[in-house]
Amino acid sequence: MRKLRFKVQNSRFKVCVGCLCLVACSLFSLQAVAQKVTTITNKSTIRIGEQFELKLTVEPAANSTVLLEAWFNLPDSFNHFEVLQRLPIDTIEVGGAKSFTQIFLITSYDTGTHNLPEFPVKLIGNQTFTSLLLPIKVLPVNISNMQDYNDVKEIIEVEPETDWWLWGKLGFGILLLILFIVFIVKYFFSNKTIKPIKKATLSIKDILQQIDALQPLITKQQYRPLFTSLIEITRNFSDAQLGISSLTKTTDEYMVLVKGKVGNEPTQVQYYQLLRLSDAVKFAKYQPATTECEQALQAAKTFVTTIHSFNYQPKANAV
Repeated sequence: MRKLRFKVQNSRFKVCVGCLCLVACSLFSLQAVAQKVTTITNKSTIRIGEQFELKLTVEPAANSTVLLEAWFNLPDSFNHFEVLQRLPIDTIEVGGAKSFTQIFLITSYDTGTHNLPEFPVKLIGNQTFTSLLLPIKVLPVNISNMQDYNDVKEIIEVEPETDWWLWGKLGFGILLLILFIVFIVKYFFSNKTIKPIKKATLSIKDILQQIDALQPLITKQQYRPLFTSLIEITRNFSDAQLGISSLTKTTDEYMVLVKGKVGNEPTQVQYYQLLRLSDAVKFAKYQPATTECEQALQAAKTFVTTIHSFNYQPKANAV
C-alpha cells in the first residue's frame, strides 16, 4: 500500500516538473519571437560612387527584453557594395526595453540593380533573425551634356611671380645700411677740420701763454685733452710760420713736412718725441708721468720759439 502511494506521488511530481519546464520554454520562445529586426535605407536609387545610409535596428516588442549574442557581421565588401564608414552601435532604452541601432555608409561602383542581402542577428538561445532583402539601383553618371574629353597634357612648369614688395623692402634696407655706414665712417674716421691760425693774429707771446694755460691739466691728470690741445697749438703755429698745411696729414707725414725747418737737430728730435708721446696718450691710452708732461710743455715752447726766431716768411700753402 505504501509503495503504491509513493509511486503515485512520484508520478505527480514528474508531471509538475514537466509542466513547469514546458511553461518556461514557452515563455522564452515568446520572448525570442517578440524581437524585431528592421533595415532602412535613405535612398533606393543612387549614381555610381554615390553614398547612401543603411540603418540596422533590433528592437523588442510587447515590453520584452532583447538578449543579443552576436551582432550583424557586415563585411567591407559584399554583393557589389562597399562599406565606407561604420558608426557606433546606439542603444536606446524606452520603458525598460532596450533597442539597438547601427548606421553604415555604403556605396557601389557597379551599375545595375543589386540587393542588400539578409543580415542575421543571433539572440541568446540560438534564436536567429534576419532582415529583408532591399534592392538598390545604381545608375551610371550622365555625361551626355559634357564636352569631349581632352587628352592628358604634360606637366606645365609655372613661373614663380616676382614679389616686388619684398624686393622693395630689401632695397630700402640696403640703402639704410649704406647710409648708416657712411655716417659711421665720417663721424669716427674723418679728420676734423681745424681752421688754420692766420699769421696776422699770431703772437709768440700769445702762443706761449696758450701753452702755459695747459699747466692745470697736468694736476688734474687730464692727459688726453692736454696733449690734444698742445699738438693743435704747435701744428697751427708751424703751418702759419712755414706756409704749409698739415691739418689732414698723419704724424709721420707732418714730421716729413717740418724736417729741417725747426732749428737744430736736438730741437727737432725733441719735438718729434713730443709728437710720438702725444699719439701714445691719445690712441694707446698711455698714462704719462708728471715729469713727462712738464717736459712736453717745455719742448712745445722750445719748438715755437725756435720757429719764431728763424722768422720764416709765409710761402704759398703746400699740400
